[in-house]
Amino acid sequence: MIVTIHQPNFIPWYPFFQKMAQADVFILLGHCQFEKNGYQNRFLFNEMWNTLSVSKGKIPINEKKYLNPIFDWNKIKKKLFKYTNILEEFDPYIENNLYKTNKNIIKHISNKLNINTKIVEDFNTELRSTERLVMLCKHYNATTYLAGQGSKEYLNLELFKKENIEVIFQQDMNTIHTLEVL
Repeated sequence: MIVTIHQPNFIPWYPFFQKMAQADVFILLGHCQFEKNGYQNRFLFNEMWNTLSVSKGKIPINEKKYLNPIFDWNKIKKKLFKYTNILEEFDPYIENNLYKTNKNIIKHISNKLNINTKIVEDFNTELRSTERLVMLCKHYNATTYLAGQGSKEYLNLELFKKENIEVIFQQDMNTIHTLEVL
């Protein structure tokens, strides 16, 4: 059973979905700190940032609110007018709650890409970092954890080994954006 875990990014780039497709279970990580200047409320496309503004404060991703999502979303659609047909498919999912917006967009894109991986959500725990990832993997009966390349910097592989969970790393993927694939 291959499990992978990722925060719910806003219109993620294509390798996000390639990683999802390689797993049996994809865990959306919402009970963790919102990452300022990360990808949870913005995406980079054609060397331009496209952002939905968010409320201030250090709160978990699943509690984070977009400030003016419809206004910001319409600005993005005007800026990326060549992709209007694709972007309009996401209109029903744009709402105040960042987590719900991103989760529904991710599910929509994964359906369009015919990815059949089971998408589940994390849950609140006091555990952090690698301990938390190991606990989530165990909860979903993982035998293998599919990690992103960036996690090589911080994962404690011994914690996975103690639980008999193999760790494999996603190969470097083409950095094409999801909008170009759709």
